[in-house]
Amino acid sequence: MKFSDERIIEMLFDRDERALTYTNDKYGTLCQRIAFKIIGDYDEASDCVNNSLFQLWNAIPPARPESLKAFLCRIVRNVAINVGRKRTSYNETLTNYSELADVFCDCETTETVFDGKMLGAYINEFLSGQKELHQKIFVMRYYYNSSIQDISQALNIKGVTVRTKLFRMRDELKQFLADKGYEL
Repeated sequence: MKFSDERIIEMLFDRDERALTYTNDKYGTLCQRIAFKIIGDYDEASDCVNNSLFQLWNAIPPARPESLKAFLCRIVRNVAINVGRKRTSYNETLTNYSELADVFCDCETTETVFDGKMLGAYINEFLSGQKELHQKIFVMRYYYNSSIQDISQALNIKGVTVRTKLFRMRDELKQFLADKGYEL
């Protein structure tokens, strides 16, 4: 039986453990795919999904996300990235994140949390001004960690087109952030 995201969130607020089962039934495959693309190992990806469900349980309540899917995917990505940092092949596995390295400041200060929220808002604003195709390409590459080939097949465009659009979007994003006063 499929439950709506709103119903699952209510179940989490009621501390009904079945909510985790329903969440896994609904989004488990997506979460597994996200974790696997970051880590590259099915067993570790499964562990990441389980850890993510535990973190979801601890986060709701008090959090009441507008989108359970997006909220859970963010948790999975963060868990998988943390696992990846502990692996020796982390740099090889996460090469597409290095594409954005020259856009963002990588600083460890007390303002990091605030900067992260501000940066997220700026990226959302930037993406909302982009064409739908560009939004899809950006999100598939940098949120779902999809390869150039996967993006080109999913969107039925050439790989070189995907690369070119990503390159231009990174430059536009860098300029957009500079115009907003975000220190790079």
